[in-house]
Amino acid sequence: MPGKRRQQSLRLVVLAALALAFWTGTADATEIRDLVVNGVKRSYRLFLPSDLRSAPVPVVIALHGAVQTAKEFESDLGMNRIAEREKFAVVYPLGLNRVWKDGRPAAIRMQFLLEPGDDVAFLITLVRMLVHEGIADPGRIYLTGLSMGGFMTERMACEQADLFAAIAVIAATAPKKYLQTCKPSRPMPALIMHGTADPISSWYGVVLPGAELLSVAETAQFFADLAGCMASSENTPSDPGLKGNSTVTIRRWSICRDNSAVALYRIKGGGHLPPSLEPGRGETLVAMLLGERSHAIDAAQEIWNFFRQFRTGPNGQRGISAQ
Repeated sequence: MPGKRRQQSLRLVVLAALALAFWTGTADATEIRDLVVNGVKRSYRLFLPSDLRSAPVPVVIALHGAVQTAKEFESDLGMNRIAEREKFAVVYPLGLNRVWKDGRPAAIRMQFLLEPGDDVAFLITLVRMLVHEGIADPGRIYLTGLSMGGFMTERMACEQADLFAAIAVIAATAPKKYLQTCKPSRPMPALIMHGTADPISSWYGVVLPGAELLSVAETAQFFADLAGCMASSENTPSDPGLKGNSTVTIRRWSICRDNSAVALYRIKGGGHLPPSLEPGRGETLVAMLLGERSHAIDAAQEIWNFFRQFRTGPNGQRGISAQ
């Protein structure tokens, strides 16, 4: 039975990868850059606002899903239009073989098919270079990711919390082993966004011996516990400008150590895609594999609204951003 479940899980992952690869659009103009990490050439896409007058600026680093490209995720997420208006940079790293060496077991990550690179070293080097070049404000660097990119985001939050002021995870839950192994150096503000009908990353987690994943609710509570949060409250957005806002429920933990916070966005009926107010190309076909893309909220805008609250200070202390 466990072997059959493993095969079914891998089949779903492959289908998700194919669908994510199909989900493309027209990305804003960006610069493609390379850097060498441990002798291996890695690449990333850099978006800067067209009329940026000064730097350094806040930077959002966005990690694509499995077998998706950085360009595809750039189109899918829609963060560039927010960055253009709010004057921050967005960086889209490309995983070696389009995958990430996240915190899950190698078999679950399809490592037998696609070998990842040294991604922790890649992201550390990337952050340091963005700061060294005067692009990134070191106190306002944020990390987000979809699916496998979300799992990689969680790994970086556990192992390299000093680098990021906050994280956002879309369509990914936390490995159960993190309950014992994840020891971040500081409380990490975290936004968790997940569809209840996600056919790839189940809302209820995965009960697979040696590869258990927490449920979405358990994942949010896990980050809240790491941040020492004392209480939470739940609400449904009431902005009349949102489409179908009654399908989204938000639970916020706000009484946390070092001015941290955690938010859980429950997208009722949502699938394995970032919510967006705008329709995407091929949406009906993609929905057959990944579930419905919610149009109740705009993931990019919600993530930035969360990120912009936080920064890290010169002594490593976290505080509310003055921006």
